[in-house]
Amino acid sequence: MDTIAANNKYNIELSFNEILKLIKSLSIDDKILLEQELERETLILRSERLSERIKESKITMDEIVNEVKAVRRSRYEK
Repeated sequence: MDTIAANNKYNIELSFNEILKLIKSLSIDDKILLEQELERETLILRSERLSERIKESKITMDEIVNEVKAVRRSRYEK
């Protein structure tokens, strides 16, 4: 069965388990479409959570450049 996008709105109450049962009955192609839509809808939240987990680095760009140069020097000396 092909999925056709429509702008109809439905308001029905389903439990989480009922939703899971519906999802499991979808074709793999429809599951992929659903996955892509969920990824789009949750992108901002996931990126905010990731930002909160990343520690701020106090290293400067000059320190990074100097470290890269040192590593390259040591590799070329071999």
